[in-house]
Amino acid sequence: MTRILPWVLALGMLAGNACAQLRATPVTVPNIAYELEGYSVLPPQGQDWFELKRDPQSVFFGKKIASRTHAFIATAMSAPISGKFETPEAFRDYISSVLPLRGDGRHRVIENQVEMDNTPGRFCVKYHTKIEDRGAPYAQGITLPAETFGVTCLHPENPQLNISVSYTERGNPAETSSELRAEGERFVRSLKFTSFRP
Repeated sequence: MTRILPWVLALGMLAGNACAQLRATPVTVPNIAYELEGYSVLPPQGQDWFELKRDPQSVFFGKKIASRTHAFIATAMSAPISGKFETPEAFRDYISSVLPLRGDGRHRVIENQVEMDNTPGRFCVKYHTKIEDRGAPYAQGITLPAETFGVTCLHPENPQLNISVSYTERGNPAETSSELRAEGERFVRSLKFTSFRP
């Protein structure tokens, strides 16, 4: 894992949200799991979800929302990781160290939180990132807050495979939705590991 974490990729998807949805595939069977490299996830539950991108390692979903400044993305991905971690705490500390601290010219990082979460597996942590998006389409120069919530784990059979599942919401504070975040949480908690050997 590098400093390009899921929230960075999600923000890239948010930037092209409207265009991506025109080419997206509606989620029509929400109870069928996506089987990916070393893990599976259920698609987000609820109406107006679209599959934006999928390959053997990752899947990106977007929610169709009426407001042009409000966007909601759910992502799952696996990638090789070169580090070796003797304890779950060492893995947590590593994830803390690779979360971006400054952002880029468009995004400013406000806060990163990382803590242990052994619900999915022993080597798992959950993370929460707050950023400011200063260049969102249709925002007319207004800075929009964005938050990402997710879990990242080492695969229990192959500790050189890192799996991250997360959701990102961006929009004016009045647009944020507890209902949407509940859909995001269910998506994150749908993570299941499957057999995988390199």
